[in-house]
Amino acid sequence: MKNISIVILAILNSILFMPRQEAKSQTNIIPLPVNIENKTGYFTINKNTCVYIEKGFDLDANFVYEKLKEATGLPLKRTYKVKSNSIILSNKCKKKNLGVEGYELDVTNLNISLNANSPGGLYYALQTLLQLLPPEVYSTEPDLKNNSFKVSALSIYDYPRFEWRGMMLDVSRQFFDADYIKKYIDWLSAHKINVFHWHLTDDEGWRIEIKKYPLLTQKGAWRGKNEILPPAWGSGDNTYGGYYTQEQIREIVKYAQQRNVSILPEIDMPGHSRALTACYPEVLCHSTDTTSSVQGVRKNVWCAGKESNFQMIEDILGELTALFPFEYIHIGGDEVNKKSWEHCELCKGIIKDCNLNNINEVQSYFIMRLEKTVTGLGKKMIGWNEIAEGGKLNQNSYVMAWQSEKHGYEAALKGYSTIMVPGSYLYFDMAQSGEEQGHSWAGMVSIERTYSFDPINNDSLPKAALNKIKGVQAALWSEFLDKPNGIADYQSYPRICALAEIAWTPQENRNWANFYTRLQSEHYNRLYNMGIKFRLPPPDAVYKNHIITVTNPGLNLITRFTNNGHEPDLNSTIYSSTITTSSPYNYKFKTFFKDHSSISMPVFPYSELKWTPENTPVRFGEINFDISQYITKNGRVEVKFRFKKGKNGLLVKKVSLQENGKIIDFDHHDGTIAAGRTSNNVYKLNIDSYNENNIYKIIIELQGRWGTNSYGDILVYEAD
Repeated sequence: MKNISIVILAILNSILFMPRQEAKSQTNIIPLPVNIENKTGYFTINKNTCVYIEKGFDLDANFVYEKLKEATGLPLKRTYKVKSNSIILSNKCKKKNLGVEGYELDVTNLNISLNANSPGGLYYALQTLLQLLPPEVYSTEPDLKNNSFKVSALSIYDYPRFEWRGMMLDVSRQFFDADYIKKYIDWLSAHKINVFHWHLTDDEGWRIEIKKYPLLTQKGAWRGKNEILPPAWGSGDNTYGGYYTQEQIREIVKYAQQRNVSILPEIDMPGHSRALTACYPEVLCHSTDTTSSVQGVRKNVWCAGKESNFQMIEDILGELTALFPFEYIHIGGDEVNKKSWEHCELCKGIIKDCNLNNINEVQSYFIMRLEKTVTGLGKKMIGWNEIAEGGKLNQNSYVMAWQSEKHGYEAALKGYSTIMVPGSYLYFDMAQSGEEQGHSWAGMVSIERTYSFDPINNDSLPKAALNKIKGVQAALWSEFLDKPNGIADYQSYPRICALAEIAWTPQENRNWANFYTRLQSEHYNRLYNMGIKFRLPPPDAVYKNHIITVTNPGLNLITRFTNNGHEPDLNSTIYSSTITTSSPYNYKFKTFFKDHSSISMPVFPYSELKWTPENTPVRFGEINFDISQYITKNGRVEVKFRFKKGKNGLLVKKVSLQENGKIIDFDHHDGTIAAGRTSNNVYKLNIDSYNENNIYKIIIELQGRWGTNSYGDILVYEAD
């Protein structure tokens, strides 16, 4: 009987996930286009379909033509006159004001037309067309049963909301090889992201070959027990690292250009530079300072008073300029430990010679020198929002606002072109829930929170300042991306899908519920076929009155479970209805999409006890709750804190158990509860003489962690 059930489920799954050749609904497109008009009928792409390329568009359209053939697996021969059963690639748009990245896509019973003013627009028209085809077109080994595709008749005109739509990947703390970078660029371009910000250097590794300074990659690209850089971020004592040769970089740049992606290189200065200063210590100040940066790194700041340093920077940026044709160079400029300058006679001399007011203005001096160098190389400078402090930048320089939206609006008010990258919405190294790994200083960044961000949601800014906000970008810092396999994909997607819609779709067209439905209905399948190890939302299992109830988190998802403490897999039982048990805490649950799964989740006891910003003290204080309803017998009672949402978290020092006003037990240890960084969050208490007529309370000594903006459950349960 069990085997028959497995066979039936396999058949149902094959039907549910089989390649679908029927016409696609336009509502599943991500990012959502500006305008879609549905029409009657459909066009079938088959082995007899030809491709017509408008004269004058030949070279630009050839790449799109080849990608169409590759995606469909069809011959799609060229035709030199317009006829029926053709896909037409044209530079003759009907609509005006589509700009350089806009496009038109028209599907009739006779033809499909892709019209754009530029190669970039034509490429995006292709990306939209691919989303109207079965998701298997994204696979490297497509299983397209009958080699024909029906596309609903429709008319789309589309263009981006913002000119800058970026994604940053840090390759210093964790190194990603050239093949992975190409895949990452493919995935970005499929979502109409047009800037790949490549964070190439930091304290933990130098990742780009600079021929004039070979030690940067001979020594600065490696860390470990016997290297000049110590082990960090999971690399262990063995030698860890890598770098990109200039030949590899040229190849990747060309690869990205074909996909309408510009690569923004970043060399982080004057701080975050330990990988360089360890190789060339002469760039450091002659200083007695022993303080550390906010990341705990010493001797990682360039001396501002050595003229030779600026020549070295010009040499490095000169080689960088020759490799990257994009008109911008990112120089970092954030989180500089200025203490080293305070103890340096050369830097103090800069204050005197340049009539600066204090050591803080030395950073502005350094940034201005960098700006002059970048401009002299024919590029425009971009830096993190600290570059706008203490001086006046060239109006061609760009500011990336990472600390908050406020910093972006302030930069825009000063007249600087600004890219919005606020960490509390768009830092994808932040944990996505209380049970997942990641940073937490900017709070929990769920996909819903990311999607809620509007880069120009500020009615108090004048129109001129709003016009200075040129775009939006997310960032993935790689401290915690050492494991498990695929964690960079997991942290990136599907949050990049939300980023894409922020950046491309008009704000008035955006709706969370609609987006999330489109994501689950079809886009998960596209991500799966792209080979992305994307995050699936885990199920939520709650135990109350001997019953486990599980909430399935989405469409087209299956929840499986075990009751022996083991991790659920594809052979585990499918959850279909509530589970009655007196031993709930051996159960584990996972969400599955095909063979792809979420993190596993334990069962949490039902609780009405909450902490909120309103009852969380700023400094250590006490809050108490009546837990009489949760106690039924003698034995151990456990109190567990579960983070739900918010920017901050909790620090817990002690939990006491009170019976009729008298303390009968307590557990005293430091616990931290926050998104991605929860530790020691269970407190164990004992009851020796339970009486159902008595009143039991817990008294919790706690305070907010870096603030009181957090929400969570306080779970009380009787341990087995």
